[in-house]
Amino acid sequence: MRSLLGYLYRLKLRQLLFAILLFSGIIPLAISSFLLIRQNKDILRTQEKSYLARSSEFLSQEVDGFLVETRRRLEQLGDSVLAVPGESVESRLRQEWIEQRAHRFLEANPGFLALRLLDPKGVGPQYASTPLTSSVLSSLEEVFRRSVESQQVAYGFVGREELGSVSVVVAVPAGVGEGEAIIVQGLLEATPMESFFLREAVGDVAVFLIDDAANILWSEGSNEDLDQALAQSDIARESSVLPGTQTAEYELTVAGKAQEMLARVSPVPAAGWGVLVQKPAARAFSAVRQMIFKTALSTAVLIGLALLGAVMVAERFSRPIQDLTQSSHEIAQGNFGQRVEVTGPGAEIGQLATDFNRMSTHVEASVRQLKDAAQDNRELFIGSMRAFVAAIDAKDPYTRGHSERVAAHSRTIAKRLGLNPEEQHKIWVGALLHDVGKIGVDDRVLKKGGVLSDAEFEQMKLHPVIGAQIMSRIERLKAMIPAIRWHHEAWGGTGYPDGLSGEQIPLMARIVAVADTFDAITTNRPYQRAFEPAFAVQRVKELAGSRFDAKVVTAFLQAFEAGEVQLRRQTSTAESNRQTAVST
Repeated sequence: MRSLLGYLYRLKLRQLLFAILLFSGIIPLAISSFLLIRQNKDILRTQEKSYLARSSEFLSQEVDGFLVETRRRLEQLGDSVLAVPGESVESRLRQEWIEQRAHRFLEANPGFLALRLLDPKGVGPQYASTPLTSSVLSSLEEVFRRSVESQQVAYGFVGREELGSVSVVVAVPAGVGEGEAIIVQGLLEATPMESFFLREAVGDVAVFLIDDAANILWSEGSNEDLDQALAQSDIARESSVLPGTQTAEYELTVAGKAQEMLARVSPVPAAGWGVLVQKPAARAFSAVRQMIFKTALSTAVLIGLALLGAVMVAERFSRPIQDLTQSSHEIAQGNFGQRVEVTGPGAEIGQLATDFNRMSTHVEASVRQLKDAAQDNRELFIGSMRAFVAAIDAKDPYTRGHSERVAAHSRTIAKRLGLNPEEQHKIWVGALLHDVGKIGVDDRVLKKGGVLSDAEFEQMKLHPVIGAQIMSRIERLKAMIPAIRWHHEAWGGTGYPDGLSGEQIPLMARIVAVADTFDAITTNRPYQRAFEPAFAVQRVKELAGSRFDAKVVTAFLQAFEAGEVQLRRQTSTAESNRQTAVST
């Protein structure tokens, strides 16, 4: 829960508004559409199954009714034969009136192609309106045998290829249990059944008549491959003598290709057969797919419009806050002149913008005053330092302006080394104050016109330490102390006052050391005349790696070659002769 709240707190207002609109409107729409699709899918699937159920039940009832009616007629004929008193069944079946009655039956029932009145041994008259092939006769004999063995009605089927039309064989026993029995057998065209099958087998619908041995007796809307595949399937074996109806979805491999099928099976109670109505599931549920596609498409369009609306609303309502946030961020970065013009929904937003602008004005004025005061303090501070340094340089006429020049050269080198402006400024201040310790050196030593004695030189070497001690009392100048204390240290460790070497010497001091030496060589001294800048540059190069950091020397040389090192103003010979200070 905490992680969720933390995530929400990190969201931008626009994202939060969008999420609220998404969860409050778009997601419910998507869920309702999903449920609607699911519900309609179930309805359409049920309707399709209901159609197959009605079709199979209708056909099974028609087939059953046709068989029952045929059985009833044959039973009536058998009963009429047995009702006539006379001789035995065998002799009676040879009477002339039997033939007359059979012909009247055939005339009254034109659908019958053949009629047989047989005793249990298969002896009796046979009448046919069309020649019967051996295959048809074999079917008649097989049905007769089953009826005799079971002493019940038996049914058979003759395909269209035998007689040119679909035909049914029915064998009805009469007089069973009464001492006299005959088998009345008829072969008749199943024209009504065929018309019903043809009517239902429309499009991709296939209709099958299956016997109790899972044999396909008859099919419409099918082909040989489909017949073979169905005959080998479980649905065919389970379709006979069913107590009710059964619907199944199953996979059928037709000509090596798997197909999903939807089938409905209804029993034909009279014969123990089953009527199977089958349709490819893809076609059966095509309406389902179309419904899903249309519903999904319309839902996607609505969701797209809703998303667009949510984005626009979120953008519209969050834009003023974003503007205020951006302006606040700019103010936090120091850009205090920010103003916002907010035109958005809600009076509170406008009032917030007005108050923000008023606050920004006050902040800008206050910051400007602070900047002015800080600048005044800075200028006062820098001015005081310069005045202090100038007073020190005034003690040594030969070094007048030396600190300013060293500070300028040091900043140039620092810039070449890629240091940031803040570091450059610190180095400039440190270089400006690098000789501040000379205030503690006796004027006689500073102004001596000749070579210093060992004692005098030792006193002169104290000026870095004295300067560091003086500046350590000023908090704002503590960062510049390395330039003051160690600008006379040497890279090889031979410098003073602490004998530091290499990277032990702060970078600030290493920079000031190069700048100090360059200015000293190009300045008139009591013991030497000022050298040309080229000579000074060459001398600095020679001292790289022993006295100076080679990296700092390289930066200095690059600055010099680029014309970034400003040379000191040359003094007149008379002025030079008047200068009496000694070198540091």
